Amino acid sequence: MPIKTTKKVTNKKVVKEETKPAVEAKKEEVKPAEVKKAPAKKATTKKAAKPAVEAKKEEVKPAETKKAPAKKATTKKAAKPAVEAKKEEVKPAETKKAPAKKATKSAAKVKKEEVKPAETKKATAKKTTKKATTKTTTTKKVTIKKMTKEEQYAKLSLDTCLDLAKAMSMNVTRDSIIQQLILNPDVKSVSKDLVNKYQLTGKFNFEEDGYDEDLVEVLVSKVYETADIKPQKAEDLQADVDHALNYKFTDVVADGEEYKAQFDTMRKVLMIAQHKDIHDSKNLDEEIGIDVEKFVEEFMDLAYSVLKTWKYEDVDYYEHFIYAVLSQLEDLHDTYRNRIMMDVADLYILHGDYGLGDADYGYILRENQIKDYIYYRYASIYEGVDKDKAKQIANQALQFVDDRFTYYPNIIAVLEG
Repeated sequence: MPIKTTKKVTNKKVVKEETKPAVEAKKEEVKPAEVKKAPAKKATTKKAAKPAVEAKKEEVKPAETKKAPAKKATTKKAAKPAVEAKKEEVKPAETKKAPAKKATKSAAKVKKEEVKPAETKKATAKKTTKKATTKTTTTKKVTIKKMTKEEQYAKLSLDTCLDLAKAMSMNVTRDSIIQQLILNPDVKSVSKDLVNKYQLTGKFNFEEDGYDEDLVEVLVSKVYETADIKPQKAEDLQADVDHALNYKFTDVVADGEEYKAQFDTMRKVLMIAQHKDIHDSKNLDEEIGIDVEKFVEEFMDLAYSVLKTWKYEDVDYYEHFIYAVLSQLEDLHDTYRNRIMMDVADLYILHGDYGLGDADYGYILRENQIKDYIYYRYASIYEGVDKDKAKQIANQALQFVDDRFTYYPNIIAVLEG
């Protein structure tokens, strides 16, 4: 019976080499039934804890060794039983430590496997959150795109509209637009004039540039809404007109302030006429209770005096404004058109724009049969600028004027001066 003898020798050697760790070996001798049950419960987790038990199993029950190939860990140990036995004789401590390391690694792997699914879930949750955020952002962008051009323009401030106008190379300000609205309080008409002036039609594309020529009307509308350019009640003007008709010229500063006040009053008178579609000064008199013609004449006298020392731009604006008044009140246009044209021509000459001044006088002379007063005004304005040219104009007048005309003596005085 050699097989039994080998078992005993092996058991004795193991006891001597293991000394203290043989506690588990004794348990195996006392209760072999428990040794058999242990691998069935936790074969994977207790491989490191009881390496000696597994060694005995392999020797006692080879039938179980056959079942082990299904598990990789068991197969490795069954493949080298003799080597393990030798290792136990030479270095038992190392033999014990090796499986412990493997067990630790396997336990770590188990932990990783348990942790990774949780981490994956968290990562998935994060990704889902990002996707949800992206979808929300996309929804907002779609909402903005759905807004019409008109709605986007309506949300712009006046300052933003002015900045965009500059981006379109428009040289306009709030005050300059107000001045145009004073002359013509029709928003659409003023907008069209600006578009034509700066040649904006088709020049910009809203989708590509963020603005186009339609922005001009939005700008003009916003200026109109924020400026005091709406017609007032008639009774509010009567006191201002009475003051203007009783004003006496004093000095440059006081006259300048009075000109500003009268300009504002005349603007309100013009707006009432435009608003009520009145084209005759007499009908306007009845509407607001003032003498409109006298007020217009007083205003022109003051403007002619004040603007001689003001800027060229002030003359240009006055010209457009007074023509707007006379164009609205047709009866006054027929009466004062030559006078206002000569006033403006004189002011241009005094400000050094001889070309425009001469052109205006040339037009008046061609359009009128009686020329003595026109020539006298034309020559006399140059007396303070260029005496030789003044004499030259007076000499030309003698081709059309003789002693039968009222202003013949005045023309001769310029020639002899």
